[in-house]
Order: sequence, then structure tokens, then C-alpha cells
Amino acid sequence: MDEVAQLNRLGARAVIASMGGSPGFELGLSPNCGLALSGEPLADLNMLFLGPDVDVLAFFARAMARVAERDLPLLALMTPHVTSMLGPVAERLGLTAAGTAPLMVLRAGPALNPGRACDIRRVLDPDDVRVAGDLASAAFSLDRAAMARAMDVGVTPTSGAETWVAYDGGAPMSAVTVTPTGPTAGIWTMATPPEKQGRGMGRALLTKVIERYRAEGVERFYLVATVAGRPLYESLGCEAIADYSLRVLGHSTQTST
Repeated sequence: MDEVAQLNRLGARAVIASMGGSPGFELGLSPNCGLALSGEPLADLNMLFLGPDVDVLAFFARAMARVAERDLPLLALMTPHVTSMLGPVAERLGLTAAGTAPLMVLRAGPALNPGRACDIRRVLDPDDVRVAGDLASAAFSLDRAAMARAMDVGVTPTSGAETWVAYDGGAPMSAVTVTPTGPTAGIWTMATPPEKQGRGMGRALLTKVIERYRAEGVERFYLVATVAGRPLYESLGCEAIADYSLRVLGHSTQTST
């Protein structure tokens, strides 16, 4: 299996780990495709990953039928393996093209410079969960109540999604979620609200978190970058290895639609 396909598979399972506690959660899974529905009326909280699966057309059709039955919006990510084949199908099914997003990888290398001091804390107790959710909701312009139902409930010691918050003088500034799987870890929901940006807190948090996981044996990190986040990731040494093609049913705050 090539690296893009492997990381697509890990990414689908990571999103499932993040949203699996949602009361409206529904899962669809095949070797290289994944559907994670939170049940919330926000495309960014209902995600479909489509990769080089022998049954990808049938999986796509089943997923879209279920989305229609539940009357949900959706954000679909297609790897380059399947974009040409599935693009026309997506258009017929009402999904709007929404540009691309790079799949980026950070490999083993020298220690990263955080740039500035900050305190980081693993999110475990209910108060910290609320703080992290507030940061993510503000950073991505997502309804806070929907975020609480879809994401807050998944922040537990055993979910497989580990969230961290950076504090500056006791004030929460930035949050990020990591999904470690052996020597590989996904980076998700890198969130610094607009009014807290420009102070180096996102970089400080991310570098400190990466170095923690490296100390625990993680050798490779992957993420799907937004336009706003890409410069930070490139400055840390992340490389783009492929572009996801994005399709949206409804409206996404993270794409061009």
C-alpha cells in the first residue's frame, strides 16, 4: 500500500475516534474508505474519506444514500487515486467541488523550536474539555453546541484522540488533537481563535506536542492542511505528499464553498 492510501485509512479511523461518542454517530468503514456521521447539521462534522478501495463506487453510493436518508450535509475527501473516477459521480449526487487540501507529512528530524514559551496541558477533565471546545468552535466558526455533541464527548482517556491546550499566563490560547497509532500520529483540529493569533501560540503548542510524541516513539506525523494553516506546517518541515479533492454537500467553513 502506498503512503497516501495508508494515511487516508488512518485518517478515516482517526475522525471516527474523534466523533465516535456523538449521540448521533454512525459509521461506515471499508479497507480504504470511511464514513463518520455525527448527525449534526454541519458539513465539517460529517465526513467521508474515499481512497483506492476495490469497492469504492459502491461504498460512495451507499454513503450518499445514507446521508440523504438522514438529510445531513457532508464534507468528502478523495485521494488522487479516485478523484477522476468519482468526480463526475459526486457532481451527479449534488456534491459541489470545493478545491483541494494537501495531505502533509512530518518525518523524523531535528528537534523543533517552539519559538516562545507556553504551558501545555493534556485535556482530560470536563473543564479542560470545555476550554478546548471553545477554542475549536471559535477558530473554525462552528456552532458550539454542535461541537459539544459531536466532539467534546469524544475527549476521553481511551478514545484514541488526545487533545492538548496551550496556556499563556493562565489564559487558554490554542488547542490541537493528536491520534497516535504506533509510530504514526495524525494532527487534527489545530485551533487558535482569530483574536489569539499572531502571538506564536499555535506554533509553540504544536512543536511541544510533536516533541512529546517523538519522545514516546512517534516517527511520522500527518495532517490535512487548510489554506490558513499550511504556512505554519511548512515552516516546521511538513511536506505535501498529495492533494485531497474536496466535495461538499451543504456548506463547509473550512473550504471555498
